[in-house]
Amino acid sequence: MDNLVLQCRCGQIKGRAININPADRTRVICYCKDCQAFAHALQAGAVVLDEQGGTDIYQLPPARLQIHQGQDQIRCLRLSEKGLYRWYAGCCNTPIGNTLSPRVPMIGLIHCFIADPERETKLGPVRACVNLRGATGQIPNSQLNAAPARGYVGKLILKMLGWKLGGKARPNPLFTRKGDPIASPRILSPGETL
Repeated sequence: MDNLVLQCRCGQIKGRAININPADRTRVICYCKDCQAFAHALQAGAVVLDEQGGTDIYQLPPARLQIHQGQDQIRCLRLSEKGLYRWYAGCCNTPIGNTLSPRVPMIGLIHCFIADPERETKLGPVRACVNLRGATGQIPNSQLNAAPARGYVGKLILKMLGWKLGGKARPNPLFTRKGDPIASPRILSPGETL
């Protein structure tokens, strides 16, 4: 198993994801409108989104994410009161990742926070393309055939259950022990940017 080097664009936030294994099969491309809105709110659409509006995300349990420097620069926003917690670097607006809640043992790291030169080898191929209705362009059939969404959600739920039962839900570097986010979430209005 490998570790991944993590870093925001300006280098103030640094960390690593530990025990990475391509066999985990948790790399997805999400085409949802909320992921697109997050990228645009950070004015980072050009570095986050692919040609069809997709975001490359690697999902892992919280205990495998470590922040070694710059935790005070981590910010949080939500697109609605009940939306995902979307984490980013306040210093340079680099998207970090997404979480559902402190109780759900999963963090979706966004590819531009993964600064490891061997990222592609360590993460392996994309396993699923999800939320296809939000795509802004035609997704190539070769990509859809290589990464079908069918069955992925069920596999991910089983994986998260295993992470929870295996004690990988904690520590969570993005939430306090009480379950509060380490940065107060800012609720964004539609179309608002930072």
